[in-house]
Amino acid sequence: MTPPITDCDHLIIYCRKLGHELAFSYCRKTSADHPCEKILDCWHEQIDIVTFVNEHFSEQVRATLTTPATPKISTLIELIERAKARSR
Repeated sequence: MTPPITDCDHLIIYCRKLGHELAFSYCRKTSADHPCEKILDCWHEQIDIVTFVNEHFSEQVRATLTTPATPKISTLIELIERAKARSR
């Protein structure tokens, strides 16, 4: 039987992304009930996060967690190009 999704909500970890401590409950539903994209990286030493994600999230959501993030420089260049196009 799959444990409830809230079983680990009380656990606390330092969030490298936000720079302070957060409960697991925040990490598992940061937006639109989707987990933070770093949940696998951050929680693998504390809990069996791969099993947790496989049991509680759809294949579509899981795919977003394993897709490499776009490098920040690429995002910045894209934003600059869009701003240039709008100003013309």
